[in-house]
Amino acid sequence: KGLKATELWNQFEKKRALQNQQHNTNIDIQLSTLRVMSTSATCQEDELAGQMVASSISGKKNVKHNKNAKRQSDEYPEREKQKSRKTSIENSHQAECSYRLNNVLNVQESFDENNEEEVIQNVEVITDFLGNDIECSEASKKLCSAYMEQYPDGDLIDLRSCSSFLRNIPRSISSSYLSEMDTITEQLIPDNVHNFLVQFFSQTISDTEWQGKVDDLRSPEEKDPLMVAVVRILRRTLPQFIKAFSLEHQNPLLNIATIEQAHLNAFVHPCLDSALWNLANIHYEYGEIPSRNHVNKNRADGVGYMTNADKFQLVYVEGSRPNVKQEKEVADIKKIINNMKSLFSKIVKELIKTRRRLPEKLNIFGGQSFRLRIYLYYLDYCGKYRLNEVDNANLPREFSEMPDFVYFYECVLKWALLIQASVTSFNEARVEKRPSRMSYAESLFRLQE
Repeated sequence: KGLKATELWNQFEKKRALQNQQHNTNIDIQLSTLRVMSTSATCQEDELAGQMVASSISGKKNVKHNKNAKRQSDEYPEREKQKSRKTSIENSHQAECSYRLNNVLNVQESFDENNEEEVIQNVEVITDFLGNDIECSEASKKLCSAYMEQYPDGDLIDLRSCSSFLRNIPRSISSSYLSEMDTITEQLIPDNVHNFLVQFFSQTISDTEWQGKVDDLRSPEEKDPLMVAVVRILRRTLPQFIKAFSLEHQNPLLNIATIEQAHLNAFVHPCLDSALWNLANIHYEYGEIPSRNHVNKNRADGVGYMTNADKFQLVYVEGSRPNVKQEKEVADIKKIINNMKSLFSKIVKELIKTRRRLPEKLNIFGGQSFRLRIYLYYLDYCGKYRLNEVDNANLPREFSEMPDFVYFYECVLKWALLIQASVTSFNEARVEKRPSRMSYAESLFRLQE
């Protein structure tokens, strides 16, 4: 138990390498046996063929020396016996080879399953940012184990929907994680809110009537805080989209030459700003924001701060214009990840140095707008940094795409509600008793490591 996770992993790697070597040797021996059997069977077939040729020659000689019908009739059963014997040997050989090959494949499959199970069982020490043992779900343990197997020196598990790591790990592990994420995110939108959005954006009305519908929009449930917030967000952000849709061929959402800041400031940032303020009480700023929190003094397209005494930065957003090369997406996600990791570590260090408890839900939130699609993430720590994708959605571009606003707004709402839960966790930790001096000293020592 006293060994660190890296030492345990090194011991496991040595043991597994030895097991793989022994297993591969056994498989090679069995495959060699099959090849020998195949060669032996071929020799037997050649021998039978030789016997049949010799018998045929002998039969011809006998016919020349003795042409009676009785001897000719005796040759036929002999040839039939030889054919039957050859067929019997071939069938026996094929059955034996099939049996042996199935055994080899079954052993290999069993070995792979046991190997995967052993990885999960051996990597039991999952730690937090400070190296303390923490309780994680089985899905999180399996993910960490699979990641350490592929990237022993890595420090971030990419769990986005486009992640190559998530596609290449065993299906059972990725399915467990995705099911866990569904439980976390999909239940955030109640049925009444979903049905309200579907009903509102499914109206078959003329283009000119949409603005009036937004002006007259009221919450159907005045005592439901979430429903009230949703209506406020729609009233604040929809008019800009309706105006753009009404411009037809001058619609900036259909113009690939629209510059980055005009696109982001008109359509993306206002939606994030309104959702974060009305749901999570986060102050969101946008438009090339410089900050001492950013790596290498990078400028962010959008940042979000808590409004309590701490004013921690919990949100970092990067975006691009509608027409941009694929390299921009890769550069932006690298920038987002680096800054999210930096924000996470700085918050932990600040809380430790002031002898305060860490919140239960310590997450940093990121956003990326690439072309006409938004991707919303959150970063946590479970053995390694983990980049989780909350949701993604397209920006509607014209009136015919009004029903797509359901997915767009639900994507933003899920993200904002997760941020709300994280802010609540920070506030709860702030009123807890301070950790003991021993715990405080131990945490400071681990920070120095």
